[in-house]
Amino acid sequence: MLRNWKPYILGAVAMFVLLSGLYLFFIAPKQSPLHSSPNSIQSSIPTDAVTITPLPTLRIIRGDKVAFEGQTELKQTIGGIFAQELTIVNFQATGENSDKSYIKIVWENGEIEKLYPGTTNKKFAADRRAAEITVAGYSVHERRLFKNSNRPGTLTWEIRYDPVEK
Repeated sequence: MLRNWKPYILGAVAMFVLLSGLYLFFIAPKQSPLHSSPNSIQSSIPTDAVTITPLPTLRIIRGDKVAFEGQTELKQTIGGIFAQELTIVNFQATGENSDKSYIKIVWENGEIEKLYPGTTNKKFAADRRAAEITVAGYSVHERRLFKNSNRPGTLTWEIRYDPVEK
């Protein structure tokens, strides 16, 4: 085996790049069409017969295994003033006493609704509009006589909604 093999490899790679570049630039067939075909399709449909309406924008709020320790509240930003057609696709929490974690939804009329871990595919009525969405995590070792101690936990959630500006 050669002791100085690196210059040979470098030279071979450089020659390969140079030759393939020359081939692509000079010898390779050009991709331009030889003749342009005129648009020969005659249509009897008027141009304004089809109306395209854009679909409403669907927004997704999600968090995947968001780590926290003790208690935390994560206020979610809503695109627009309100969120309607709200769907909680998934909400999971891990940690000690994680069943006390929740998603808090404040509706337009001031009503508060809480959803707990294990909630999947929860759809709300289309006419209800949420003003605020908060994901709260709880992972605490609770003691009666001594001070409670924080424990690590994770939150996973996915919320879909349609933003409303009015």
